[in-house]
Amino acid sequence: MEYLDINHTEWQKMWDELAAYRLNNGDPLCVHEGRCWEYMGSTGDHHHLHHACHPLTNKAEYMYIERTGAALRWA
Repeated sequence: MEYLDINHTEWQKMWDELAAYRLNNGDPLCVHEGRCWEYMGSTGDHHHLHHACHPLTNKAEYMYIERTGAALRWA
């Protein structure tokens, strides 16, 4: 697992994709009960994010966002 710096070329794309998921309704943070989406790290294929108490579901949620170019490695 690696941890991307906020200046990494994939950083903004990752948060934009997270916000675009229907569950998040355009909000990349989804602040609820003092909690929000947290970046947990990245593997070669995915970025891993966690929300301890999502405002829509009131439960823990996990999101795995495909890294740039990951699909090309599968082809």
